[in-house]
Amino acid sequence: MKRDFLLIGILLLLASCRPELDIVDNSFRSTAATLSESGETISVLFNSDSGSASLDLNASGSWTAEFVNGRAYWCTLSQLEGKRGVVTLTFTVQSNGEYDERSASVLFTCGKLQRTIVVTQKQRDALLLSGDRVEMSADGGSFTIDVQSNIDFSHRIEEDGSGWIRTVSTKGLNKSTVTFSVDQNFSLDRRSGTVTFTGTTGTEVVHVYQRGEVPTIVISDEEVSLPAEEGTFRVEVASNLAVEMQMPESCTWLRELQTKTISTQSYLFSFERNHSRSPRVCELIFRNDSFSKADTVFIVQQDAEILRSSGELYASNRGDTLSFVTAEQIDRPDLFQFDFPWIHLLGVEADTEGLRYQYRVDPNPEKDAREVRGTVSRPGFDEPELITVCQFGQQPVFSYSVLQQEVKAPEINGVSNSAAMIFWGDGTRDLYDSELVHQYAQAGLHTIRIEAISVPFCLIQSPEDGMRYDFTKMRRNQP
Repeated sequence: MKRDFLLIGILLLLASCRPELDIVDNSFRSTAATLSESGETISVLFNSDSGSASLDLNASGSWTAEFVNGRAYWCTLSQLEGKRGVVTLTFTVQSNGEYDERSASVLFTCGKLQRTIVVTQKQRDALLLSGDRVEMSADGGSFTIDVQSNIDFSHRIEEDGSGWIRTVSTKGLNKSTVTFSVDQNFSLDRRSGTVTFTGTTGTEVVHVYQRGEVPTIVISDEEVSLPAEEGTFRVEVASNLAVEMQMPESCTWLRELQTKTISTQSYLFSFERNHSRSPRVCELIFRNDSFSKADTVFIVQQDAEILRSSGELYASNRGDTLSFVTAEQIDRPDLFQFDFPWIHLLGVEADTEGLRYQYRVDPNPEKDAREVRGTVSRPGFDEPELITVCQFGQQPVFSYSVLQQEVKAPEINGVSNSAAMIFWGDGTRDLYDSELVHQYAQAGLHTIRIEAISVPFCLIQSPEDGMRYDFTKMRRNQP
């Protein structure tokens, strides 16, 4: 009999030592919010008005609570620490008059046991979802999204969640419940997907994060490309860890915006205009040193683009027409006037990419090539871009005719790419390159003309019947 009492005592002792940190069933009380559990996440959803919600917490020992990253000014908790037993907790939120939804995460700790409650408050006049963030374990499972709306809506699983997030069912009238299933994640890496709900008032996005077999930090974009103009961008961080953001002191052109509507997992940045002619980069590191986890976002801002086309222009010695295209209209087109009597501006016309400036180049009567340079400036940017016009001098010319619709440039020994030009006979031309292949719009006889500084050896590959060659204009180079 004593042995039986001893066994019962040991079982009761073990039961009393089991760690507990749970929400008491059916203890949620509020007229301004709803409670839902998706996977391992407990969510409290408030509408846009001010209000409060209470629930009972059952802890097996002393516990503490803290707002993750300390970013929630609009949400308060009635008690941030307590002892063993059942305690009533009250969440109170201020009215949200902003356009964006906002959220805050509260981490409860009891010994080694931790639970997180995500408090979300909707913006006004929005499609109401029970939450916009779902955390799933690596084992997978199912979760539900409650939709409150008096308008028709639809939803779709985006490409990043295709294959592992699936819709199970949708039911309800004014209040609908959509159930999804999540496959097991066999990877060591955390993954994220999105489900978009669409109604006449706009769209709402639910982010689904599934843990891998080890704690990880997931960044929405590993690389962000920014234009040269000023603006803003956002970085989403998905993690089950407390994350610290690190920005190098050299990134003075970036600034984090601490707006009132940004949630604990969202970071908003502004960037200044890039006035230089070189791209600039910055690395943002999101880290948790306790678990030796970190992820980096590479920020690349483009340089100030002035020209849409090449700034190196080549003209035939026989005279030519050249053009270049600017990125946008320039306030002072006289900056493009070349102060040389053999180059003449023909006009400026709108192009699909900007403005096209056209010039006529007179024939070059000299043996030597000639070159001029000009600069193109763009208002508001520090450095201009250089334009070079190089015209060949009097040099050997030879031509031949082809019947093929696709032809390859001949091999000319000893001639560099910038020392010869090839005219295809259909109004187009290129700087010479032995790898050039030209496609004619229509089949027929076309005469190809090549101007080169020196031609010690020329090989025309695969001559066909009917080809005609004219080398009468070739001249021997004088010593």
